[in-house]
Amino acid sequence: MTTLSKNILFEHFAGRTSPLQKKMIADWLQNPENKEVYYKWLEDYENEFPQIMADKESAKAFFFQKIHSEAIAEFDLIVEEESIPEKSIWQLTWFKWTNAAVILMVSGLVLYFQKDQLIYQNYHTAYGETQSIDLPDGSKVTLNANSTLKHKRFNFEKEATREVFLDGEAEFSVKHKTDNQRFIVRTSQKLEVEVLGTEFSVFARNRGSKVVLSKGKVKVNFLNGTAKRSVMMKPGDLVSLDKTGKTEIKAVKNVKSYTAWKAHRFVFDDTSLEEISYQIAETFGVQIKINSEELANRTVTGTFSADKADDLIAILQELLGLQYQKNEDGTLVLSEVYE
Repeated sequence: MTTLSKNILFEHFAGRTSPLQKKMIADWLQNPENKEVYYKWLEDYENEFPQIMADKESAKAFFFQKIHSEAIAEFDLIVEEESIPEKSIWQLTWFKWTNAAVILMVSGLVLYFQKDQLIYQNYHTAYGETQSIDLPDGSKVTLNANSTLKHKRFNFEKEATREVFLDGEAEFSVKHKTDNQRFIVRTSQKLEVEVLGTEFSVFARNRGSKVVLSKGKVKVNFLNGTAKRSVMMKPGDLVSLDKTGKTEIKAVKNVKSYTAWKAHRFVFDDTSLEEISYQIAETFGVQIKINSEELANRTVTGTFSADKADDLIAILQELLGLQYQKNEDGTLVLSEVYE
């Protein structure tokens, strides 16, 4: 079995390996487990030599050019191989070594573009699906529908700061460390949650973000324009941030209602039909259009179970006296039933 040292790969990343070493690396990468080691060491190399920046667009263009040119060369070789005289055998051997080096280079580029998938453990839920996740440090996450979460595969629990990246909605139960190791939830919505061992939920979608704290202590960091601001939360607090950067902090009576989605329940408290339509789109992927502002502002109070969009729409039809029609693009248009 081929084994490689970290020093050889560092030389390879620096472009200083011989054709024989390139062939050894190509053989070594045939083992899927070695691909993860490859990218762990690549990350170490990039951290040690930060001045080395990959030109991804040039690499991608070169990648496709090589695929095309080498495919043609391989075809020509097959056609002409029978007529190669003995004195040219060394040329064929040289070509095969060169081809192996090109295959390694192309494989390396493919792996580079898959770097995120190899360095990070990725989770994704479909519409209508929830998922329970056990993180390597013992923390637990429940991921709501149409959401993604990722964290580093390597030494996550040993990092000075445990970082996870969320797009969507999730509930966290973070394991406290004796060394007060930080835990940070980062989102793409200019908001991050810094934790020291607690239970909370995070909502981070295009229309805004919010954090609800069940117990413990968290600090919410966000951008207000270009200025970075922070808010310390206590249990029962809700911090919300809209698309314009406007923030609000308030106390809520029932924090559990904000994670009712774990049991496929929807809790409404004077919730407008417009807000409910957003929740249906985010949870089930069904787009809704409301045909009047008056109807959009009508509110609903109560707790309802729904495993799919049709279940919830049927409840709204009965409560509010609604009818709907489906457009060609699948959008549901809601309107009132007139007697």
